[in-house]
Amino acid sequence: MQICCGPGDPGAGVPVDEKTSNIQELIRDLSDKDETVRWASAFALARIGTPAVDALIRALGDGDSVVRLRAAWALGQIGDRKAVGELIAALRDGDWAVRMRAADALGKMGGHEATGPLLHLLRDSNADVRRHAIGALARIRDPASADRLGQALKERDWNVRMGAALVLMAIGDRKSRDHLKSAMADENVYVRRIAESALKTGEE
Repeated sequence: MQICCGPGDPGAGVPVDEKTSNIQELIRDLSDKDETVRWASAFALARIGTPAVDALIRALGDGDSVVRLRAAWALGQIGDRKAVGELIAALRDGDWAVRMRAADALGKMGGHEATGPLLHLLRDSNADVRRHAIGALARIRDPASADRLGQALKERDWNVRMGAALVLMAIGDRKSRDHLKSAMADENVYVRRIAESALKTGEE
């Protein structure tokens, strides 16, 4: 397992005790009042890897959203597909940050079973959740979702149409490009530009 910890990663620069193995104690620390401790615990759990997966899955059901979102982040870093079902359920969490982290985790894990639930997030009321759902779908690149994305291009909300266009551009197959042709006449300039760029790239 390889844990990324670059400048944009929540775990960047957080000190981790390499000898720490008390998983339950780390789970409890996910709700510590100190944010540095919370992220250090999440990063340590991610470093522990597979042995921490069951405890992290249980933490997705914790009453504290702070615990749930860090559990989702850690599961995404570990990448064990045992957690896919619970992460899909977390896409319906009442806290937008949990939904966002769950979408990120599913995008990293891949797997077409997450495509449908992620498509629903294109209608989420929170812009960050929509953006991360788009990123996850673009990573998964499920060609079987092209028709559903094509239908999403007809939605009234331009944010949904833009998200669908971005994912279709990432998939990039013939069916996706065919759907994007209809977006060339979209009333929204951003949706049109995405379609134009995708189709131009497909011709090169």
